Amino acid sequence: MNCGESGSNLLTQVIKKRALALGFQAVGIAAASALQARQPELTQWISSGLAGRLQYMEAFFERQSRLQKGFPDIKSVIVVAVPYDSSPGVNPPRPPSTGRIARYAWGRDYHRAMDKRLKKLESFIRAQVPDPPPRILRSVDTSPLQERVLAELSGLGFFGKNTCLIRPNGGSFFFLGALLTNLELVPDEPIRWDCGACTLCLEACPTQALTRPYELDARRCISYLTIELKEAVDPELRPLMQDWIFGCDICQEVCPYNRKGLKTDWEEFGPESGAGDQIPLKELLECRSDEDFLKRFAGTPLMRAKRVGLVRNAAVAAGNSRDPQWIPILGETLLKDSSPLVRQHAAWALERIGTAEAMQILSNVR
Repeated sequence: MNCGESGSNLLTQVIKKRALALGFQAVGIAAASALQARQPELTQWISSGLAGRLQYMEAFFERQSRLQKGFPDIKSVIVVAVPYDSSPGVNPPRPPSTGRIARYAWGRDYHRAMDKRLKKLESFIRAQVPDPPPRILRSVDTSPLQERVLAELSGLGFFGKNTCLIRPNGGSFFFLGALLTNLELVPDEPIRWDCGACTLCLEACPTQALTRPYELDARRCISYLTIELKEAVDPELRPLMQDWIFGCDICQEVCPYNRKGLKTDWEEFGPESGAGDQIPLKELLECRSDEDFLKRFAGTPLMRAKRVGLVRNAAVAAGNSRDPQWIPILGETLLKDSSPLVRQHAAWALERIGTAEAMQILSNVR
């Protein structure tokens, strides 16, 4: 295919059409200059300590520099989006004896699902431009990219006050993927949109992780606490975690743009394909080995928290329920779990339930 001006326009349209045919809900093009966009904000966010212990963020700019040295002729970034919400409503009902899971983690690992289709898109592009063969790099959270910024500059959405990227007609429950290439494609224009005077997300966050519009303190975010933090959760934050055991959707659930947000039609993202939309706390509190954890959650996003993190979170959720039914299993966890971190949070949960039976168990152990 001729890659002159008219050829670039035609190739851009052909690529977009193919991306939509592969099941992506939206596709946009950003120029290579978008890779450096909003870097001052990211630098300030990291240097202020708001990233917490996200070590991969601390090394972001070093990793990005290595990427650009290895791929110096990047000209365009193809950004794709696909919804992942498979819920029947904004706030699906669930039994009180289960822990809540963020919607993105209900199904199979999204990295694999998206990469499989991105690979097909890559092959299609190579077939359109066989000589000289283009350079293309696929990425689904696998490269040092600010995917939300790239999506913003490719016209796919705007930054919300909850720091999520929001599509005006699609909400914010969607995944992003990217193809970096040395092909000269026609970039899209960013959309002119914002949240207006709405502050529902800031008001709804139980831990006040949204310190001000467009700023997130990851150290207080329930998603960070339940997934990324590998240490003890601050005792002051534990009651605020409610019954979330992996991630959190609160700031998105209250967003007006998600009232009519798009639902996914990818079967990989449905709860029946993965861990599900809720997990019995008893099942987690009885999980004593990494082998059992692997059998239950292999191939799902919940692997990121690992056994210790997920059982720790289940103990916090059980404690927050204040339900005496959890006393026996928490007592057993306190005595038998191999992880000091899990035992510490089981003890906290017993103390939070606070009945005479719970306090007696704690007294016997101490």
